[in-house]
Amino acid sequence: MFSQKNEKVSREFIQTRLSNLFMLMIIFFILLLINLWYLQIIRGKEYELRAMNNCIRSLVEEAPRGEIYDQKGKLMVTNRPAVNLSVVPAEADDDQTLSSKLSPLISIEEPQIVEKLTQMKQNPFQAQTLKRDLNTDQVIAIEEQKYKLKGILLEVQPERKYLYQDLAAHVLGYVNEISMEELNSSTWENVSGGDIVGKNGIEKHYDAYLRGEKGSKEVEVDALGREIATLIHQEPVAGNDLYLTIDSELQQFSQDILVEHRGTVIVSEPHTGRILAMVSQPGYDPNLFTQEISVEAWNEIAQSKENLLCNRNIQGIYPPGSVFKLITAIAAIEEGIVDLNSTVYCPGYFELGDLTFKCWKETGHGNQNIIGAIRNSCNVFFYTMGQRLGIDRLSHYAQMFGLGEITDIDLPGELTGLVPSQEWKNKALDQVWYPGDTINLSIGQGYLLATPFQIHRMVCAIASEGKVYKPFHVEKIISPNGEIVSQFEPELVKEIGLSQKTFQIVKEGMREVVLKGTGIQASVEGLEVAGKTGTAQNPQGENHAWFVGFAPYADPEICITVFVEHGGDGSQAAAPIASKIIQKYFQLKYRNDEKEDMISK
Repeated sequence: MFSQKNEKVSREFIQTRLSNLFMLMIIFFILLLINLWYLQIIRGKEYELRAMNNCIRSLVEEAPRGEIYDQKGKLMVTNRPAVNLSVVPAEADDDQTLSSKLSPLISIEEPQIVEKLTQMKQNPFQAQTLKRDLNTDQVIAIEEQKYKLKGILLEVQPERKYLYQDLAAHVLGYVNEISMEELNSSTWENVSGGDIVGKNGIEKHYDAYLRGEKGSKEVEVDALGREIATLIHQEPVAGNDLYLTIDSELQQFSQDILVEHRGTVIVSEPHTGRILAMVSQPGYDPNLFTQEISVEAWNEIAQSKENLLCNRNIQGIYPPGSVFKLITAIAAIEEGIVDLNSTVYCPGYFELGDLTFKCWKETGHGNQNIIGAIRNSCNVFFYTMGQRLGIDRLSHYAQMFGLGEITDIDLPGELTGLVPSQEWKNKALDQVWYPGDTINLSIGQGYLLATPFQIHRMVCAIASEGKVYKPFHVEKIISPNGEIVSQFEPELVKEIGLSQKTFQIVKEGMREVVLKGTGIQASVEGLEVAGKTGTAQNPQGENHAWFVGFAPYADPEICITVFVEHGGDGSQAAAPIASKIIQKYFQLKYRNDEKEDMISK
């Protein structure tokens, strides 16, 4: 009986255990169903997307930037293939592990790699460039270690190539990766982090035309990151090509002449605004910026005493010196203060109260009319004109010829310079305008400041007798399929309403300058050249040297401005350079005309 009782207890115990186990199984099954419902219904889309991204890799194909040609179709800027290192953050090891593996292979410090990887996590499933333009040794090292580097790709992408190193560097500009500051500004459209954009010069001004449209590719990859198949492929669209007004031969010749100096050369057509050459020395090689440049290397360039990145043509601010006497002469003639019969006696000095202003020729020039004063650059004559005109009229005529304002040239970063006035001095310096300030202004000294290109446009306006054209570097823009996207024609901006007689008198004086005056070293055999020299005082050191002019005298084809920083006397430093460049221009012109004649025959 005792054993029966034990069996009964044992059966009840087993049944209880089975019941409990069954209940646990039911609870577990219910929980499993709830979890499946949560995963598939509530978060199903999220996990589906994750699954897709784990097996599909999105790649971006950079579009080749448009090429840049000179006016004769000579290729100046193109693209070359470069091997870039890219990372798909979602497939890669943790940042610290990956950076420690990559650092010795690509010569970038670990903290820099970590910082870049952190920024990339905004698009974790998209391949993003970590380092551009790997050298051969780096490519080999990464290929050898690739099995250890999850999420790492080597991609061949187009890289900018400036074929002639520093030729026209300040005109062409350079490209580099867009900065966070630029990315957050409203200036740039259709760009994203890591994109290569124009940073200066033509590359920046025409970036929207040059950049093209990126392509994309979605590929299926296996668990090891190997590509299995291409699912979607959209080809990139190359940027548009630019054809410049620049003559690369004339540009190179002008650059070679100025290579030992700091300064500028500008050659353009006064009746169209086409710029044929624009030199700023010293220059730099834009190819330096197509690769990742270290902070140290960048600072060395940016903080150089030579100011390498400054385009002195539009960003250098200088006193124009005696070339401004052309404005003083124009104002005096137009205001009826002087005519061809008027003379001023120059004893070598000019007295104003207890102040004495000297002429550059200590013994004086004697009696000077307007033509002789321009020819000899007589300070005393122009002191006298300035005193009679007064500051208000001098400032008015300076502004009429575009000084103190931007020229709207197709290059970024242009500065305005300064045309002083009574009101300006009172506001800026809290001082009154003195009569002596007007005397200094009359010969282009004192507070007056201008860029070389502003002075160049002033001379173009004189050569064209008051017609001011918009300056431009790009003749036409051509699409990848050969269609004309844009064609640039001469654009008359304004006409300066002065009498033809005024222009004729001043131009005659400029011809005399080169025939037998201060600019005789700018003469070219067999060609009538008109011009004006300038020697601008410089408180920081040696005087600046200027020469401005045009040729031929009767029907100007080109205007030229030569500025030599700390060059000393304009007649000795700038005029001879102008002579050689003018001669080179016409040599090239006649050679090209002969070629066209031969072709037509």
